[in-house]
Amino acid sequence: MKFLTTVNDIPELTQPNVHIKDKDGLLEKINSILKDGHSKLQIVTDFDHTLTRHQMDSGKIVLTSFGMFKDCPSVPQIYKDEDNRLSDIYKPIEVDHIMTVEEKTKHMIDWYIAAHKLLLGMKFPKQELNEISRNMVQCFRTGVKDLISYTEAHFIPVLVFSAGLGECVVAAMEAANFLLPHVKVISNFLDIDENDTILGIKGEVIHTYNKNEAAIKNTEYYEMVKERNNVILMGDNIGDAGMAEGMDHCDVIIKVGFLGRNVEGNLQNYLNKFDIVLVNDHTVNVVNAILKLML
Repeated sequence: MKFLTTVNDIPELTQPNVHIKDKDGLLEKINSILKDGHSKLQIVTDFDHTLTRHQMDSGKIVLTSFGMFKDCPSVPQIYKDEDNRLSDIYKPIEVDHIMTVEEKTKHMIDWYIAAHKLLLGMKFPKQELNEISRNMVQCFRTGVKDLISYTEAHFIPVLVFSAGLGECVVAAMEAANFLLPHVKVISNFLDIDENDTILGIKGEVIHTYNKNEAAIKNTEYYEMVKERNNVILMGDNIGDAGMAEGMDHCDVIIKVGFLGRNVEGNLQNYLNKFDIVLVNDHTVNVVNAILKLML
């Protein structure tokens, strides 16, 4: 097994859109993960604009999981209008580079409570996601297929930890043939009755800034990883940097942040939270490059 003398030994880390605050610290983490090997590693990743791209080459913004839901034929226009209104209020807060995480969290909770109230009583035949999820396949980042294949071949568990809508995350993953036995999804799943009426969200609501508090323990995924103390984490939001904090046995966490909005204002904030920040990158090549050193 090859150990690195500098992070520049990985060509993908030398690209101009790759930002690293502490190269020595990152080098130590990478070498530690390489030393421990596949049997001690797990992948924890966000879904929206992390496994999927921020935008397509045409400039079109990629749908989030809630965006997929809004595209379903049964979803009424009144819901879409009100959801857009809420997004116009709270999305700028989510990406604000001055507001503290504590301040943002209060607003994110308000957003999720309001958004979930809109769902109550709506009819939602889940089969409507089939066509939309097929269109999402092209929206995954370049290299995600290789990532899933590699982790399957080497028995590395993957957790998709999403504050979005679970049914949509699962549908998109299934359409791309990424939802294999070693891949698990923790997200907000709808409580739907036998008449396809939405009764609410199952369990505790997961939002952008409480992923570290959401119950990973007592899940099927936790049983898969309780002996795995190393993590490669991927996210596109400051809150995503804490996704592995619910697993107290983790020793080494390499945090990879995808920054695609308000870059100039947010770069320093991301560098304070992530070991590697990728600006306007539509690939997972950096993560794949680290994995492929584990021979």
